[in-house]
Amino acid sequence: MLALAVTGDVGAGKSTVAKLWEQAGAALLDADRIVHALWRRGDILRRAVDRWGPHILDERGALIPGKAAEAAFGDEREYRWLCDLLHPPVRIEMERAAASLDGWVVAEIPLLFEGGVPWWIDATVYVTASDSVRLRRNAARGWDDGEIRRREAHLLPRSQKKRLATMVIENDGSLEDLNRRAEVMARDFAAMAGLCRASVSFPTREAAQAYASFLQDARLGTRMTFTDDRHADGSEVVGLTFVTTERAFAELNAGLASPESALSLSGIRRMAYGAREALWRELQR
Repeated sequence: MLALAVTGDVGAGKSTVAKLWEQAGAALLDADRIVHALWRRGDILRRAVDRWGPHILDERGALIPGKAAEAAFGDEREYRWLCDLLHPPVRIEMERAAASLDGWVVAEIPLLFEGGVPWWIDATVYVTASDSVRLRRNAARGWDDGEIRRREAHLLPRSQKKRLATMVIENDGSLEDLNRRAEVMARDFAAMAGLCRASVSFPTREAAQAYASFLQDARLGTRMTFTDDRHADGSEVVGLTFVTTERAFAELNAGLASPESALSLSGIRRMAYGAREALWRELQR
């Protein structure tokens, strides 16, 4: 599994990037969607009403988001209280969902660096844009420069988030420009998510070495390791482990000279992004 966390400035396009990657095949975990679900929980609503008063609810007893924003974003203490209320259950729900997924996972987390990067995230993507561009995009929401500043008053500076991020997307261009860049990145991420550890056994070291040469020549495997063992009857068995990709499975099987050599693959669930990228590049043909 390759798990990416996407964050960004208000109006920079982080949700657009996350949706584009979902369309490209990623499993999307949306922190805002979880927050919306939490606001329907009775215990969460009761604590908010106890704190801010019943005026934050409509006639049906549902939260009025603008009222909650008024209460939270204008005061540091209230903002921190809201974060303490919502962030722990959001992180629990996202981690629970991620545990059941494989392949390429994208988690959209608005307060990623402010709340701390979850342990299961392999790499972070920060989407940013100039103030003028963001102001124009947020005009459709009815937000002016003052509202944007109010909502970002408690966030880390952009310069700090750029330093913390694994990758930065500068999104000052058109939607078409963003689509093209997201598409290129998506191909790489999907391929890296398919990295696997493979293992296969052979009756002799010569057979194992011949298969390793085939893997190397075809760039189907890298980081190969041999192990020597014996069956219960005393006959030799040589194991070969290596890193490959899921999409190479048919070619890997076709290269096996003996049908007795069973190939098995296991997905790489956690790996530092730099190490994963290096392995993937070693397998490029």
